[in-house]
Amino acid sequence: MKNKNDFLNFSNVEVYDASALNCFAFRHGYDVREGLPLSLGNMVSGYDFDLQGIHFHNSECAYIAGTFSEDTDSHHDIQRQLIACDNGFMAKKGIRKPHEGEKRADWEEFNIHWMLYVVWQKCLGNEDFRKLLLSFPKDAVIIEDSTFQVGRTATVWGARNMELKQRLNLLKKELKVQGITKAAIKREQDRMRLGEWSTLGSFVGQNIMGKVLMACKVALENGTEPCIDYALLNRKHINILGKEITFNQHVKAA
Repeated sequence: MKNKNDFLNFSNVEVYDASALNCFAFRHGYDVREGLPLSLGNMVSGYDFDLQGIHFHNSECAYIAGTFSEDTDSHHDIQRQLIACDNGFMAKKGIRKPHEGEKRADWEEFNIHWMLYVVWQKCLGNEDFRKLLLSFPKDAVIIEDSTFQVGRTATVWGARNMELKQRLNLLKKELKVQGITKAAIKREQDRMRLGEWSTLGSFVGQNIMGKVLMACKVALENGTEPCIDYALLNRKHINILGKEITFNQHVKAA
């Protein structure tokens, strides 16, 4: 990544050298690096916000609502479940997964800019999340650490660091031989991952979630807004509870 605008190229596969860049890689909602909470993921609770006048408990539920955003009774019902849900993980596993066959056929044509729009609304509508993003250094490279994920989109939304993975797996084996509990091993892995080994290896992937967060961070810093493709979103006729969302107002951070 040569300059701060490169992260707007969502389709690019990036190589983030952790020894040369100021990487903040988040995996769990409770991760902390250099005193900064890395509670940046969509599933993290505590950052509720309004989207087009509808209150969502987390950005994962709002994002999934776009998956089922046609003006049909079935999609309305799924959206009501998402609006009521206060657990992003359960929304993904308990609401989205059972209805996977009902998602919009064109979902992957606009899901990235829908994600960018949702996270931007989260920034505008939740002061704590806005302050959190602004607390990161200007040169921070935000990465969704998908090193141990195995799904097909692991290196689409996030990035993997295989050198770090090997080191963590070796640490696990060493500690396991010593008879240390699984919980203690995990704590030690997290301590090393976020501390001494945070500059180890390179993260490789599109890292779309990290790019979305960085785009929003820069917009907040500059008093502008991210490069959301409103024309694309308008063409997709996205409905929430039977009301089509219009994307004709560019709202900037105060």
